[in-house]
Amino acid sequence: MFFPAAESLIPMVVPILVEILAVSDETDPRIHSATVAERLGHVSMVISCGDLPASYLEFLSDALNRPVYYVLGNHAAELTRQGGRSRIRRPEGAIDVGRRVVRDESTGLIMAGVPGSPRYGENEPLQYSEWDIYWMMARMIPRLLWNRLRHGRALDVLVTHSPPRDVNDREDVAHRGFKALRTFIRWFKPTYHLHGHIHLYDRSQPYSQKFEETEVINVFPYRVLTIERATAIATAAAPASALGSAGATASIPVPATATADRLPPGAEPRPASGHNA
Repeated sequence: MFFPAAESLIPMVVPILVEILAVSDETDPRIHSATVAERLGHVSMVISCGDLPASYLEFLSDALNRPVYYVLGNHAAELTRQGGRSRIRRPEGAIDVGRRVVRDESTGLIMAGVPGSPRYGENEPLQYSEWDIYWMMARMIPRLLWNRLRHGRALDVLVTHSPPRDVNDREDVAHRGFKALRTFIRWFKPTYHLHGHIHLYDRSQPYSQKFEETEVINVFPYRVLTIERATAIATAAAPASALGSAGATASIPVPATATADRLPPGAEPRPASGHNA
């Protein structure tokens, strides 16, 4: 049997498809349903972009038997409190990625999270200044740089409640995005940025926008996404004459793609009900 020498192998970049249920801001009866496992049992994980009750995320964790990752939104103190306003009930069995960098062991997906929204009210613990966000970024930099050395990329998915400034955001003070997130995306180049906070009731409005090399996706109130994570594998080299210049590397393009949310057979899209953030 022939085994090619190590120096004759060419690394190829191939995509690994990961299906995600992303949720944000409002509970949806199509998801909070006894049939959710039948319809969405194929997803690899759940990602919450904030402002959802802890009980909703616990339900998804139990029903789908998948890991749940989340950041807190700007109204989390109201929606998840247990007892008094200052006592936040966090969802049991879920992983808070706010201010952290986390790698999912089953898929290899690398995530980083930023909670909250820009400050527009008084005494709101989950509303932040631009400098607050820069400080969160600074604490994550060592792990992001290590990922770049160890895995060839800093992260795959940035998870936040608010969008970047001038990308999927609004002009009113309560729904503007963070300028600091634009800097974060430029520095660390995630393939995807998932966020909520902007309530899109009109399905004709765009929910996704490209910024730099990152696909920025508003997941309100839920969206099933098929994303691609690049990985390098070794394969036998082609003949030297076919490689051209020395050190050439074969690659397969990995486009940033996302599917629209899936509805049960026969179900029609409908606007979600509720209040704006």
